[in-house]
Amino acid sequence: MRQQLGFETESLILREFTLEDAGELYKLTRQKQITDILPDWNMTVKQTKDFLEFVVSSYASFDPDDIRIMLAITDKRNEELIGWCGVFPNDKLDPADREIAYAISEHYRNQGLTTEAARGMLRYIFQQSSLQQIVAIVKPFNIASRRVIEKVGFQHRQLVQLSDGADYDYFTVERGPFLIRPISETEIEPFLDILAELEHVNLDRSNPNHEQWLRRKIGSLFSRGTMFFVYQDPLDEQLYGIISVLHEEAPEGISALGARAEVMQMGVSKDSRRRGIGSLLLQHVEKVSRGRGVYCLLMMTYAEDYDVIAFYGKNGFIPVANLPDVYGPNLEGNVFLRKVLR
Repeated sequence: MRQQLGFETESLILREFTLEDAGELYKLTRQKQITDILPDWNMTVKQTKDFLEFVVSSYASFDPDDIRIMLAITDKRNEELIGWCGVFPNDKLDPADREIAYAISEHYRNQGLTTEAARGMLRYIFQQSSLQQIVAIVKPFNIASRRVIEKVGFQHRQLVQLSDGADYDYFTVERGPFLIRPISETEIEPFLDILAELEHVNLDRSNPNHEQWLRRKIGSLFSRGTMFFVYQDPLDEQLYGIISVLHEEAPEGISALGARAEVMQMGVSKDSRRRGIGSLLLQHVEKVSRGRGVYCLLMMTYAEDYDVIAFYGKNGFIPVANLPDVYGPNLEGNVFLRKVLR
């Protein structure tokens, strides 16, 4: 038996449509506020039923590598069907694009519910699929819809004229920026277990001496200007991973002193490994570093940590130097890896 598609937010349930929704869906499409913006939804009763049959039949073939999904938005309090939200191709866009689209009843507007549904949909799709980017198109006069997509993280890219002859504002949101954010030292507490594991397998946070050592090291990194980024679910606050990078800006007139940045730490929680989160964190740091004019990104790890070396190699890093015996006679040393960014 297949798993039902859908999710819940604070006020809403987004679930699969059923054929029994035909009557309520048709009523929604009679609302002028919806069909003025979405004229394709001005359907007859039969067209509505046919379309709903197509949507319902699509759930069985849901493919995380080829996203096409539309869910019913219902009110948690009374289970009333109040709208829809989905991510799917649009014939007017590039075939690779996946557009978010939504509508909500006139009786439920101006309550933040459209934003809540759209944010939940982005989170759901990025968790359930390999999709790296979702797009949105908005007619320039549709200020309400523009406000929604900007609130949930979309960035305006350009004004485009599509095949229907109309102008649209074209927006995108990427998986990384949606789930990756910078954190301050005051927010580091939930990530200490991951950071402790990164430092040494025998580092024990229940040991006061170990705990103080860990906190001193993290404090030292922040004091030097190290930037910490986390991959974290914006709704349920589940912790997935963390990365830190140190870029010490150059003094005026000596640009070479600001040409390098170093990945200091990176870790992913045990339950979230082998899902590409580490690569997304690393790609985000590369993007930030390029924006700061960094020439090369480097990192150091244990010389016998072959899995880590292979991971960075997969992401374009090349071993450039070995430093033997740094931990004592006959102990493994360190290996340095580098990736040129420009």
